[in-house]
Amino acid sequence: MFDKNGIPLYIQLKNKLLKDIRENYKPNDIIPAEGEIEKLYNVSRITVRRAIEELGKEGILVKKQGKGTFVREQKILYDANSIGSLTQRLKKQNHQLSTASIEFEIIKDDHIVKELLNCDILLCIKRFRLLDDVPFALMLNYLDINTVPNLQKNFKIESLYTFLKNEYALEFFTAQETVSAKAASKDEAKRLDIEEKHPLLSLQRLSFDKHSKPVEFSDLLIKADMYKHKIMLSQEKVLSI
Repeated sequence: MFDKNGIPLYIQLKNKLLKDIRENYKPNDIIPAEGEIEKLYNVSRITVRRAIEELGKEGILVKKQGKGTFVREQKILYDANSIGSLTQRLKKQNHQLSTASIEFEIIKDDHIVKELLNCDILLCIKRFRLLDDVPFALMLNYLDINTVPNLQKNFKIESLYTFLKNEYALEFFTAQETVSAKAASKDEAKRLDIEEKHPLLSLQRLSFDKHSKPVEFSDLLIKADMYKHKIMLSQEKVLSI
């Protein structure tokens, strides 16, 4: 079952277990006992333990005394100190963000975002996103439709920001972001496969181009137990009088 390629046996087993976990298990699921894994893969108990220890160090598994070994809820790190798409950031953390569904809405009626972007007609991109094939977020992106002609027909990649830069020369240089907490509504809970009133984090961001013109507004709802927000703080300079 394992190749003689110079890679330690416990590392090969760890990789096979990781693949099996990602394809067949959900967060908080219990994995087979060490003895079962030993028989299944025809390896020693020491090899099994080392593989599980490695997955524990990587935050994939967690042992609970007297209960077994469980798949840990995966929290992604969102660095709020730089501009970039969620897809790009997660790729750097070895996570895959994919789109389960996408809808486009043209908004001509009054809308608060029209005032923020100073435009007459909005294009709203509505996406349901999966993190490593697990329901993760509901995302709305608003743009002035005149700046992105035919986007509905041409948008076929996961990273919206990369697409906007490559296809429309639209690049974000600064942004204002607001983070708040909310309880999942019945519809949001159904789509994210969680209980109603489950905690969600709401991230609303207004992005600006190099001329400080507001060009995009995003409204993102993320399952709070799969997410952590990183912000760098610095001491304010004290000016002497």
